[in-house]
Amino acid sequence: MGKKNIMLFGISIAFLNLFDGIVTNYGLMKKLIEEMNPIMNFLISINPALFLGLKVGLSLLILFVSYWVYTNSKAHFQKLYLLTLVGVFCLYFGICGVHLYWLSFI
Repeated sequence: MGKKNIMLFGISIAFLNLFDGIVTNYGLMKKLIEEMNPIMNFLISINPALFLGLKVGLSLLILFVSYWVYTNSKAHFQKLYLLTLVGVFCLYFGICGVHLYWLSFI
């Protein structure tokens, strides 16, 4: 896996995170799903815009950190960071798969 994959996975995670936020918000508004993350559930209960704002902020943060690691870190840390990104990508891919599954029943 090359150095450029850091940006590829960072961008992919940012988009999956945004998709998760938008679809979760939709599902909650239509009472189709329940939020399982207690922190996100708390934020949604305060204000759904706060939840979506945090998702946007986290997506921007992952893009910023990924770019910084891509441009400024040594090869050893880049490999470790890339492995972490791959793990996070797999989790988000699964979460988005669950969203697509329940969306298919609407």
